[in-house]
Amino acid sequence: MLKFRRTLLLLMLLQVLATLDAATTTGALYAKLQSAYKGLSSFQADVQQINYYPALKRSISYRGKIWFTPGRMLLSFTQPSVQRLLIQNGRVELYDASSNTLFRSAMAPEFGKMNPVEILQLYWSKSTVSLVSEDKSSASVKLVPRQDALVKSLSATLNKNSGLVGKLSYTDKSGNSVTYNFSGIKVGAGIAASVWNQAYPKGVQIIEQ
Repeated sequence: MLKFRRTLLLLMLLQVLATLDAATTTGALYAKLQSAYKGLSSFQADVQQINYYPALKRSISYRGKIWFTPGRMLLSFTQPSVQRLLIQNGRVELYDASSNTLFRSAMAPEFGKMNPVEILQLYWSKSTVSLVSEDKSSASVKLVPRQDALVKSLSATLNKNSGLVGKLSYTDKSGNSVTYNFSGIKVGAGIAASVWNQAYPKGVQIIEQ
């Protein structure tokens, strides 16, 4: 009986050690993330953006595409309405087709990294990071910034093999949240010059801020 108990305890210990060895660490995930996006020449994907406003108890879902190269990003939505957000050269352009209005403004320096490709990297090093869940192919993490005037928390789901982010969300201090779901991700693929050029409809109202 004593020998059986020792054998059982040994098997249980080996099982625990195997589980610990198989578990993904946040450090390993960060290394994968850095490897995937370091020196990124281009990024493009289908994207779903969900904005949630707790004060209104309302969610708005947008569908479209995202293109990114160092220094510029384009979010182009076709559902539920046509909207186009272009960031480049420190400037922001937002076109809303429903009102045929183009908003233009300078981007504040503190928002220079506030896009879905770079935001996770920016906040990882200045947050408390915890592993929430994982399966064979992906892992989900939660980031709580140690000190930030804007962001309360972030969460993300990463591919454990490639390090690419499939889902990213962040919540501000007021409880408003934005969630991005990426699919059909292409990294390093060429982006046609026509993507960045947009001819706006005749009579567009331009508002400079």
